[in-house]
Amino acid sequence: MALATRMVTGAAAALTLAACSAQDSASGVQTAQTTAGVEDADCIPIADGTYQIRNGKILVMKAGASQPEAVPATDVPGQPVGWAAMLEQGFASSGYTWMGLQVRDGVAAVTGTAPGFAARDVSFLAAKAAINGDAEGAEKVDLIVNAMAVEGREETLGGQGLARLMNGNLTASACQDAFNQTLSVDDIDFPVNTAVLSAAELPVADTLTGIARLCGAYKIEIGEHTDTRGSDSYNLQLSRQRADAIRDYMIERGVSEDVLKAVGYGEAQPIDNGTSAEARARNERTEIKVSTR
Repeated sequence: MALATRMVTGAAAALTLAACSAQDSASGVQTAQTTAGVEDADCIPIADGTYQIRNGKILVMKAGASQPEAVPATDVPGQPVGWAAMLEQGFASSGYTWMGLQVRDGVAAVTGTAPGFAARDVSFLAAKAAINGDAEGAEKVDLIVNAMAVEGREETLGGQGLARLMNGNLTASACQDAFNQTLSVDDIDFPVNTAVLSAAELPVADTLTGIARLCGAYKIEIGEHTDTRGSDSYNLQLSRQRADAIRDYMIERGVSEDVLKAVGYGEAQPIDNGTSAEARARNERTEIKVSTR
């Protein structure tokens, strides 16, 4: 997938170039020369060439040109650039030293490992407020997902699948792994006999939506399964309604309608033949399958 491009402007450009480039004091021209001791993560990767900053924009001087012309800076998938990098620096100065920000295709994932669940929840609210309060962030991001882990519980929180996907290649297998990881720890639990997403399930629904947004090049099937309580026909209808509810939620939050297929399987595909409450809970589940179009 082609990488997105973004014009780096204002204070973010000045800050990045100060850290990553050397300046010819006589000409005032910036050259793409990395300063010794600067971490790669602090720099925006740009092509070799000669640059100027004018009216808050990075300009590149092409060979034989009398005037420089604007050039977009290429984003590294998932890495903070420009406004996102500035917000991430603000998180640390506000005391949320563990919190990071990854942005891709209009999805913002708040990442990092918080010292506890309360810190995780509070810092996520602070991050949402910061993104929504930033003029460029509010314009470019329309889905914000909590992908933070908690110390000692890193592999038990569903957002880690999305966090890994933000930085990787969007292959079908990577997308499937992200869905599987999320649902293995944060399955959507509908209230009994209803097909309405409760407030408690919206964080995992947002995580699944973020994955679906990034994986829009593939076909995504949302499959709902019930346990054996109730008649076959009732369970089939209920599972269809639940699958539709998840699909509708994703579409409202930016997933293309053509990408998603909702299927209700009722009680026809159990994964546990037991009759205990635990067996019923395993059978009543959401499964998402990724396939090529």
